[in-house]
Amino acid sequence: MRINAYYRQEWAPPSIDPNVFETTLGEWLESVSKDSIDRLVDFPNSLTDQDTANLFTYIELQRIRVPRQAELAKELMRSVILRLAPPDARKAITAGEVILTIKDSARFDYMRMSVGKLHPWFGRMEWEVFAAEPGAAFVTTDSPVSFYNSRTPSPAEPGLALAGTMVFFPLSSRHALIMRHSEYQEQESTSPLDVLPEPKLEDGVISMTHGTVWTKEVVDNFNWKMVQLSRQLVVAKSKEVLEVCVTSRAPKANAA
Repeated sequence: MRINAYYRQEWAPPSIDPNVFETTLGEWLESVSKDSIDRLVDFPNSLTDQDTANLFTYIELQRIRVPRQAELAKELMRSVILRLAPPDARKAITAGEVILTIKDSARFDYMRMSVGKLHPWFGRMEWEVFAAEPGAAFVTTDSPVSFYNSRTPSPAEPGLALAGTMVFFPLSSRHALIMRHSEYQEQESTSPLDVLPEPKLEDGVISMTHGTVWTKEVVDNFNWKMVQLSRQLVVAKSKEVLEVCVTSRAPKANAA
């Protein structure tokens, strides 16, 4: 499924291509990111600084550009406007006497404000690339980069600053990337809801782990969580994989 002209900016000046966002993604970022993802999966030791930058940018955009995040951004904007509005105006809006409309251009403003905000968090987290055993396959959704925390009931998503929050990103039907905070991994006293300090931008090395193969049960568990965090679209390698996602209830195994 594709939303027609979802990234077209009709309000762009005559000298600017209204499809510049999608054109740039297609011509540049999608291409270089595919090569970097391939190296992340197959030759992680060959990753360059440019590959890391490509991955940061691509994963962040895959997170913030989808309809689910746009809807959330509009809801947040509406709540801020209501909170700051004079009492009479707030009452009129709440009563429906005045219509408050958040224009479509607001989601582009949201993306502009959000770009670069996730990079420092990605850089401080531990990255793990998992493979699905033969016969199992990962799904992807219209929320391909999802945040999961065992203490946050889906479909709500937790903040990335919470110690127990993980980043889920299926790389293909065969591989998935998970990012985790080291504090929650290493310190038993750390709660999943503990708030971590704001990360600083600094040079460093990302801890990466490869080679772990997940059983079908664990892959199904991961897929179930991805589906709960999706908006309305799930894509899978086969009808059978989709049916498991639809018919599954709460997972029995620990996916991560």
